[in-house]
Amino acid sequence: MSAMRWYIAAPIFFAALIIQTALLYRFELWGQSPNLLLCMVCVFSFLYREPYGLVMGAVFGALLDVATSWYFGGEAISFVLAFLVARPFAKVFNHEWFLPEIFVVAIATPINAFLIWAMYKLVGSPVKLHFVLESLPALIIMHCVLAVLLHFMFVRTVIRHGIDRKFYGEILM
Repeated sequence: MSAMRWYIAAPIFFAALIIQTALLYRFELWGQSPNLLLCMVCVFSFLYREPYGLVMGAVFGALLDVATSWYFGGEAISFVLAFLVARPFAKVFNHEWFLPEIFVVAIATPINAFLIWAMYKLVGSPVKLHFVLESLPALIIMHCVLAVLLHFMFVRTVIRHGIDRKFYGEILM
């Protein structure tokens, strides 16, 4: 069972939103800045049975759109799609592994990038698809590293090993 609760998950996502808008948009690597909230949605959708990734992704994606975007809805929709990508992996793979988390983020990153590009293109943005394709490897690498770091931060709330340690302690006594 997971130990995370809604009243704990919401401030964590709020802190990620503040970090994203205040710090990470100024941090660029290979001309791109990572999307911490996308990684949070993927990690929470993979680790927890409750739909934290879906609800928090939609709410904080909309807040991220209001704070940083010219158009509303792109990030929220892409975070919901990231939840839908991560959920089947969560049902099949062990939560202690971080490799499925890398696959989830590697799939969710192009979905996010192409969805944002398509929404901007519909309203007349001059950004070419070539630019999105050039920036995609850097985004995937940054998001995979962020997802692994977040996975190791939050995996202890899912898997505590308390019963195992108690059992081994009783055997040794």
